[in-house]
Amino acid sequence: MLKLPLEPLRMLNLELISRRLGQYGVVWLTAFMAVLAAGLIAAFGFHVAFVKAADLLLAIAFPILGLGLGGFVILTLTARESWLTKTVLCVLALLLALPLLWSPVLAVVGGAWATQVSIEYSEVYAGFRILVGRLLYALTEQVFGSPLVDAAWNFMQGFAGLVGFVSAVAHTLHVIRRLSNEPNPAASPSN
Repeated sequence: MLKLPLEPLRMLNLELISRRLGQYGVVWLTAFMAVLAAGLIAAFGFHVAFVKAADLLLAIAFPILGLGLGGFVILTLTARESWLTKTVLCVLALLLALPLLWSPVLAVVGGAWATQVSIEYSEVYAGFRILVGRLLYALTEQVFGSPLVDAAWNFMQGFAGLVGFVSAVAHTLHVIRRLSNEPNPAASPSN
């Protein structure tokens, strides 16, 4: 029977990885909710054209999320963790970067639906879609030999939405469990 060495698994800090994935869920959900709320407030509260608000909000959200990802990678690389944990965290950051950037895009798509306007008129949204389309075109051409951009785009949308939803739900459940397991100081007997 083949035995796998357990030493690399001992070097992996699963608690830290789990905590970072929870933080990812919080950031994804916060970006989504903040952009959606700001866009709807601009459209309904201040009567700003939703497409203009979406352009501004996406132009603000993308650099903030990009700086956050960069800060995460720097924090990971300078942390006192094993090389395996650092590698796993950096790979996860790379794999989850596009779904993270998708969260404000999904918010403006939802806001456009709520305000009954076409988001395709947003320059920043269109630029994001073109950039991601080019990236997906290059990747699908390399992997599959023929461009399947529409299929890759649909997969990316579904994957990004699913990742954000699952991470947000997982973090919410973690917080609820933690809150329900903490003793209530008011319920403890007095001495």
